[in-house]
Amino acid sequence: QVLWKPQHQHGQSPFQRPPHAATMGATMSKIEEGMRKPRVQVAKKRMTKLLSTAWWLGGHSVWTLMTSVIVLAVPVFFEYEKECQMFEMQASMQSAQMAAAAPA
Repeated sequence: QVLWKPQHQHGQSPFQRPPHAATMGATMSKIEEGMRKPRVQVAKKRMTKLLSTAWWLGGHSVWTLMTSVIVLAVPVFFEYEKECQMFEMQASMQSAQMAAAAPA
């Protein structure tokens, strides 16, 4: 009875690369070879320029948006809070007057 069966076939070394490993190396060589073509180099430069321009534009857009919010929206928010406090103060003064006038 066999308790342990090796994973390799007869006549094949257990340390030999599987067949797909050689294919992977060939694939990587083809990719590297393709990356050296002039059209690919031009496309790579254009993509790099596009991404750097998009990063610059995105950063400036976010800065403009945040600055606009700070300059335009924050004062409106503070004015709204001040108005709410004024209305609360008026309501408390009116209720105090009504309470003072009621027992008489």
